[in-house]
Amino acid sequence: METEVTDIEKDDAGIAPGDIVQLKSYGPPMTVVSLDNDGVNAIWYDEVDGDVKTRFLPLIALEKIFIVDEDDEDDEDDDERDRKPRGKKKHR
Repeated sequence: METEVTDIEKDDAGIAPGDIVQLKSYGPPMTVVSLDNDGVNAIWYDEVDGDVKTRFLPLIALEKIFIVDEDDEDDEDDDERDRKPRGKKKHR
């Protein structure tokens, strides 16, 4: 007996579980939990309600996005400054 596998690891658009997606018409960033031939199961945090939400969405309505955390770059600079000695050197 053959078993039909509906879950797929990656779709033709390059979306895979763990990727961050957004509705093409805009909306909150969502994390892909799983995919099948009909669409994507996604999860996101709704800042208005303060709830975590999940929804099954058609793949054609989504686009993969990349979130750049500008704070990470600042943190690296802060770490670098923390390692450098501060203050003035005294010459004798």
